[in-house]
Amino acid sequence: MNDIFEELNGLPLEDGELTTFGKFCDAFLGKRPVITEKLFPLIETSLTSESFQSTVMRVYMDECISEKLTIMQEFDLRRDHPNAARFYAPQFDLVEKKLSIKTFQELIDSLGNHLNEYPGSLEILNNSYKSIHKLDGFEYIRKNYINYSIGRLLYYRYQSIKGRIEMLNMKYSEVVKSEYEKIGIDITKVDPQFSKYKLISLNENIQIFNNKESQTIRDSRIGKYFWIKVPRALLAKIELLVKQEIISEIAFRVDYVSDLIPAMEEMEFGSPLRLKISSLPELSKFYSTENYDDNLWIQHDPNKRSLTFEELVEDFEVTGDEIVTQVIHIEYILKDENFFITHLDHEFIIYTMDQYQERMNNAGIKGYKKVKTFKIDGSMIPFNLKLDNDLFLIQVLDSYFKNNDLIQEYFAGLN
Repeated sequence: MNDIFEELNGLPLEDGELTTFGKFCDAFLGKRPVITEKLFPLIETSLTSESFQSTVMRVYMDECISEKLTIMQEFDLRRDHPNAARFYAPQFDLVEKKLSIKTFQELIDSLGNHLNEYPGSLEILNNSYKSIHKLDGFEYIRKNYINYSIGRLLYYRYQSIKGRIEMLNMKYSEVVKSEYEKIGIDITKVDPQFSKYKLISLNENIQIFNNKESQTIRDSRIGKYFWIKVPRALLAKIELLVKQEIISEIAFRVDYVSDLIPAMEEMEFGSPLRLKISSLPELSKFYSTENYDDNLWIQHDPNKRSLTFEELVEDFEVTGDEIVTQVIHIEYILKDENFFITHLDHEFIIYTMDQYQERMNNAGIKGYKKVKTFKIDGSMIPFNLKLDNDLFLIQVLDSYFKNNDLIQEYFAGLN
């Protein structure tokens, strides 16, 4: 099936076939043979396969959970708005309805009834179909909607994995370099963070765009949007600290470049948190009470004054033949009996299968490759800095790690 998806990615579409729904939907509405003669027959013959059913359900549930988390984050950002609850309630209800589907047959039944339950979806798809073929496509859309929906799920999972591999291989660093070369700038010479880590430093020419559908930075000299992988809520906090000059240097990894993009909270300093950072043990490990294989490792180097947080989970991420974990690394100083974060970065650590097996029991095992997402330097971020009643550092960790309870447990012991 991946070969079909690769063929689809390389498929040129005419202007008349382009909609706002993405390439998969465009190819479906355009009745391209790669969809109608290759993908749909393969899906039809796979419907009775237990492994195929299991894969589809896993991808479906992952998408629903991701959708729910996104809605929750959006709601949290607007919780104080008087109409927030009323606006988001229908979205929560819909995603909970999706999550109530537990079996493959229930999913098939739901997809089969979707166009009857939501006739507006059929109307929207048909309008685009008519713009391509100059005739109604109700019958075609209804007949193929189940296969289309399953194919779309699997295609976007394929795209997600492919994008992850490209990110870990730093594919778009060459694109960024090329964009700067077009305006006569050798980015490897003017930006030491790019030269060393392939990160773009924020400067007077670059603006952050933290929109609902995208997080990007834009260099006014180039005019294109560089997509960054920093959660929206966290990026808002980072942007605020940059404006207040608490963060003085930050650089981001770019995962995509586009010409266009799809269509601040008050800071609060709570009561001082007396963290005795310098006296922390060199290694701490916290286990989930629900799953022994989910754990949080914290390494403290008192000489370098650094803390490294790494999360290992049972449901670890596998990309190709490699295992990927996430790490938050900070460096700190003590000034006037208060601790300040001077450096903070997020990175993906890539292990071979053998390395990861050793790493599960040995904190000294290192992955063979690191890929940074963002990097803050030269800053003075108080350890007790709170934004929206939560410690900034905890918000950083919560943005990337799954086991929030382990994070809370660790910091609870430092009060």
